[in-house]
Amino acid sequence: MCLPVLFLLLFGCYEFARANMMRHATEAAAYEGARVGIVPGAKVSEVEEACRFVLSTVGIRDFDVDVSPKNITRKDRKVRVTVTLNMRDNTSIGLLFNEDSEFKGQCELTREGF
Repeated sequence: MCLPVLFLLLFGCYEFARANMMRHATEAAAYEGARVGIVPGAKVSEVEEACRFVLSTVGIRDFDVDVSPKNITRKDRKVRVTVTLNMRDNTSIGLLFNEDSEFKGQCELTREGF
């Protein structure tokens, strides 16, 4: 009788810890992507790759990266990176509680040289 309750608690703790890790990873990926984007000569593909690297280290597979501006030029003052992921697409044991959780990390930095 106690075993199902124990499993529910264990898997619930695991799921909430994973959700917290995903939330922090989206913020870290957005920050790292923005850091890459502020360097003179940076490309959007490099920003996306920096985000992909951070998220892949924690096992996140499905996510969206939005970089603004779409084409980074010399006259752009700021770079904004938004990383969005859905927990449903990145779970390993199935969802118990956070069925429609979406995490969004965003960072805006001023480009170097201004």
